[in-house]
Amino acid sequence: MGNGAAGISAAETLRSLDELSEITIISEENVPTYTKFLLPDYVGGRLPREKLFLRSMKNYEENKINLMLNKKVDKIDVENKCIKLNCGTIVEYDKLLAATGAKPVIPKIDGLENSDYLTINTITDADIIRNRASAGKNAVIVGGGLTGVETAYALKNLGMNTTIVEREDSILPQHLDSMGSEIFINQVQEDGIDVLLSKNMVFVSSGEEKYVEFSDGEKIKYDMLVIAIGTRPCLDIFEGTEIKCQRGVLVNRYLESSVKDVYAAGDVSESQSYQARGYVSGYIWSNALTQGKCAAFNMAGQPKEFTTSEAASSAVRLRDVPLISMGLVKPDENDFEVVVELDKESNMYKKIVLKDNKVKGMIFIGDVKTGNIIADYIRKYKDISDIKHLIFSGS
Repeated sequence: MGNGAAGISAAETLRSLDELSEITIISEENVPTYTKFLLPDYVGGRLPREKLFLRSMKNYEENKINLMLNKKVDKIDVENKCIKLNCGTIVEYDKLLAATGAKPVIPKIDGLENSDYLTINTITDADIIRNRASAGKNAVIVGGGLTGVETAYALKNLGMNTTIVEREDSILPQHLDSMGSEIFINQVQEDGIDVLLSKNMVFVSSGEEKYVEFSDGEKIKYDMLVIAIGTRPCLDIFEGTEIKCQRGVLVNRYLESSVKDVYAAGDVSESQSYQARGYVSGYIWSNALTQGKCAAFNMAGQPKEFTTSEAASSAVRLRDVPLISMGLVKPDENDFEVVVELDKESNMYKKIVLKDNKVKGMIFIGDVKTGNIIADYIRKYKDISDIKHLIFSGS
């Protein structure tokens, strides 16, 4: 279930491991798998719509993957190992992968539900935003995470006056420390995007005069309002089943849920790998691909563990501001060594977190030329003793 990164990764891996079994992908959307994290690039005109799609319909056919589009799951019957669709169709399974992804979190703010707010979670959302964008108009993006920042840049590229509104006192809090956030905000503002921090939105006016109002009484006008404060795993279809959920579907190190033969991967899964504090958020595209592949091995009867190291081995990057964030970036223990280089005038900040001569995490902003080298040390647990004296030197 699910046509995102985890779903297609699992399906293709399963096919490579098993040439004969029937493989079916069920999706609520009416298009094949696309690259969700590139939606802002499509909105901003950097990427044509057709380039979003990972696979053609012909590819599904050649791999003998049955793709059921525009189908909503009504119920999972784990006892009889079948899925009931809202159209009445029953789909039986031997192994089931839940890769239903996440949906936008919509805050409870007076007037918001009656306003014409937008989100950017699907290709349909992106189509709507792109079609409504108008040069010279005011766009307010609520949320200072990755999606909010990239959407702000996309709309700025279309000529809109763009403002990011963040409730907290920092931006990209899951990927940057306080200094990194300060440097990043400086760069975003220099690029012509307004950033409002520590702003608690209390009212949205959608009448003749559209504006948002904050708890301090300040108001700002908008022509387009985008809510991007985060997402929440889609868990509705698991209600009434024996599949245990908390924030997401609880899985073990093999990505199997509390119910035998039911697995979960991607944003909807919740594993111990994502519970370490101070690490860059694991809920990103590359981890969904990795989880989907791992789940496929286990579904095919070839045991494979998904570890904390895999969750921490993917770097977060932005396309508008040179930024790489990876691994443990906010250590709360004293036995870590932290190496920092800072140049506020040029909005350059580098931070490497070390322990036992192994790189545990990194933040690079502004100058990321050596970032891939350091990232490789994180992924491969390489001892950095041989180049430790060269860190940041001449970079």
